[in-house]
This record gives sequence, C-alpha cells and structure tokens, in this order.
Amino acid sequence: MDEIAVIRMWITNKINKKVTADMSDSMVEFLSCAVENGCKGSTFAEDEERIIVYTMWSDEATLEQFRSSRDYKALEERIIDSYVSAGFEIPNDILFNSTAKILFKN
Repeated sequence: MDEIAVIRMWITNKINKKVTADMSDSMVEFLSCAVENGCKGSTFAEDEERIIVYTMWSDEATLEQFRSSRDYKALEERIIDSYVSAGFEIPNDILFNSTAKILFKN
C-alpha cells in the first residue's frame, strides 16, 4: 500500500440530531467518488455528540484536484442539503475541518 501523506477531517456537532438515511447515502456516495479520484481510504462515523469523517490521501495535490472537481462540488452540495434537511445548521454545527500532514502512522 502506498504511504498516506495527508488526511482531510471534518467533525460536525450532532446536538441530539440523528444521522438520516439521506445523510448516510450522500456521504457514502461522496466517499466512494473520493476513492475513484485517488483517496486511499475513508471513515464515516458517529458518537453520541459528533459525526466524524476523514479521508486519507497519498498527497495534498491529489486531494486538492478532487476538491476542485465538479463531482466534489455537486456531492458536497448534496451532503449539505441532506444535513440541513435533518435540522443541522451548516456551517455553525461544523466543529472542525482541516487537512493535516501525517507525521507518523502505524
């Protein structure tokens, strides 16, 4: 497996809201498209207070190429719409959104 150089993470505050089927479907579609565009792996998770999503990339240029694509923009809009329909206030409910260089992994 190629060495993973960067991750992209975003964490959303749930504030007693539930992940809906539409939210899940839009996120799975987005993450599947990310893999088709060079993503090395992804996770979509939740705990009692947060929704957590991260993607892993071999380099930041590949990530940024995907982030500037039409597919990304269309899928991002679908995700936002699904969250808003479920009662989330975007961007206010977003707690953390960042790209980070991996310094060590096991």
